[in-house]
Amino acid sequence: MRVVYTVLDGRLSGGQVICGHLMSAALSAGHQVCLITPSLGEFTDQLQSRAIEVIQIPMERTFFFHRAVTFAKFLRDWEADLVHCHSAVTGTILARIGAYLAGVPLISHVHIENKFSDVRWIKRCQIVLDNITSIFADKIITISNATKESLINQGISSNKITVIHNGINLKEQLDDLSETDQIRKMLGLQKNSHIVGMVARLCPVKGQREFILAAKSIRDVYPNTEFVVIGEDYEFEGKYRNNLEDLVQKLDLEEFVHFLGFRSDVRYIMNCFEIFVLPSWIEGLPVTILEAMAVRKPVVATSVGGVPELVLDGETGILVSPRDVLGLSKAIESLLDEPDLAHQMGNKGYEYVHQEFSHEKMWSQIQQLYKYYE
Repeated sequence: MRVVYTVLDGRLSGGQVICGHLMSAALSAGHQVCLITPSLGEFTDQLQSRAIEVIQIPMERTFFFHRAVTFAKFLRDWEADLVHCHSAVTGTILARIGAYLAGVPLISHVHIENKFSDVRWIKRCQIVLDNITSIFADKIITISNATKESLINQGISSNKITVIHNGINLKEQLDDLSETDQIRKMLGLQKNSHIVGMVARLCPVKGQREFILAAKSIRDVYPNTEFVVIGEDYEFEGKYRNNLEDLVQKLDLEEFVHFLGFRSDVRYIMNCFEIFVLPSWIEGLPVTILEAMAVRKPVVATSVGGVPELVLDGETGILVSPRDVLGLSKAIESLLDEPDLAHQMGNKGYEYVHQEFSHEKMWSQIQQLYKYYE
């Protein structure tokens, strides 16, 4: 079977990671695959290094309907049997129209609650178009029950929607705590300090500002603590990172908050974390939390989107409200206060991710859907 995948862009983020895993599994199952993306980046570089075909078609603008026609032509020329769409709402609308015009079945894979335009009339049009074009999707996959409910509330039929949780390749996880000292030395971290870290693209909704403000409070209680921020500022071309660095300087935390930018060895670096934190305002089902749990890290995260389906409050971590700096700092401090409890949560998370969020389980469910189109 010939499967075309679409993504939001060529950068490496949660949705792209899952798409990449599925493309690899599809190749191993004997399918032919290619990727459609409006832009290039670390994700597409990885695919091209493995000789996977990558085609650029700009489908990130809602009303550029001629792009849907371009996409339809590509699908016919490539003789596609199925489209598996991982794009944001704008790209999803155009992909559905293009697949319909080409007569190719389409699966929409929704990774987060839809984010519409801030302009009221554009937002209304996007909601209407998303609901109407959902008719063209053979199936809509959501990565969490919370995301499913958001689509139903938006007006999309529940009969179209199935929940398939994200899964990660647990065989690739690095859990060698003996290398912690080596990692600390590589990153310039103190040998005996507490390390609290977060991994996310740099943007306001991921909560780096709240993380830094919490760091200030935590250091008043635990002065032997350092904070690691992994992720790059793509959306604001470095301006948001500059703002965060200015905040760190203002709070006199330059020696204790470390910005590592984009890293391809995130799983390896996580081994030196004592606690993993994700204080997002909105979320789908974060891959970074799965990766942290897979290396036995307790998680402090905000109770948004599908996060409560991953972080079982009081069992695998602690949930706090979004934008609650005091609550965030107190939750982190409570795990620093009780290292045995933190260790227990890390072990519980490790068991939970292996039981429920493996790549094999995710692919098995996806494969059952694919069989309808073979």
